[in-house]
Amino acid sequence: MRTLEGELGFKIFSRDQYRPTLTPQGRAFLKKADDLILQFTELGETAELLKRGHEPIIRLAVSALWPLPNLVSALKEFSSRFPQTEIKIIHDVLSADEHLLEDHADISLGTIFNDKGLLITEELFTVNMVMVCSAKHPLAKLKKTTTEDLKKYPQIVLSSTVKSSNRSGGVVNPANTISVQDLQTKKAFLEGGLGYGRMPDFAVKEEIKQKSLVTLGQKAIPLHASIGRHSAKELGPCGKFLWDYFSRGQGKKLK
Repeated sequence: MRTLEGELGFKIFSRDQYRPTLTPQGRAFLKKADDLILQFTELGETAELLKRGHEPIIRLAVSALWPLPNLVSALKEFSSRFPQTEIKIIHDVLSADEHLLEDHADISLGTIFNDKGLLITEELFTVNMVMVCSAKHPLAKLKKTTTEDLKKYPQIVLSSTVKSSNRSGGVVNPANTISVQDLQTKKAFLEGGLGYGRMPDFAVKEEIKQKSLVTLGQKAIPLHASIGRHSAKELGPCGKFLWDYFSRGQGKKLK
């Protein structure tokens, strides 16, 4: 110990009493040493997990239509099992499959088109998209709305975040739209009376009940929510856990 103290240039222990006690410098030094030992242990654990094939990062593309409580439950369990794996969430609504095809994501959750047959998908549940507007909007005063009625007012639509995407989500009049990239903004715009638009029924259930939003009588459009991955890329243990979590039933719970 005296050799170490000589190298450090300060005393770790005070020997003025019968039992040696830590000096202030000694306490600070040992605390830092404990922190370094813990970090070294965690580094070793991370290296072991990586050696066993655990992914250092999971990229998850999530549709804006996906129920957030459902996603939060999955990520809480994931984080407790794989604390060393970073989670990257990509929020989108129209391009779940494009994120997979362009290698922006490892797993996608949402409405997935598999036109090229390159993806492995599994349908989990159906989301009903209802047409709504503010109770104070002019459209709310009509007993029955037609397409011509809708064309007169701005339609609030969700736009893709993928630059190469040219998809549109059921646009009535392309010349009269307001595009947003998240569901909360869309709902706020609808409640504020800026226009009309379709929303997942679970996302506006309370607003319809409280009559801040009203349905316009248009037939609800069912969208199939699925989980998907690229067929050419195998998932590691972390990705397989998420896939199994949703496909085995946990992901089918909307509440």
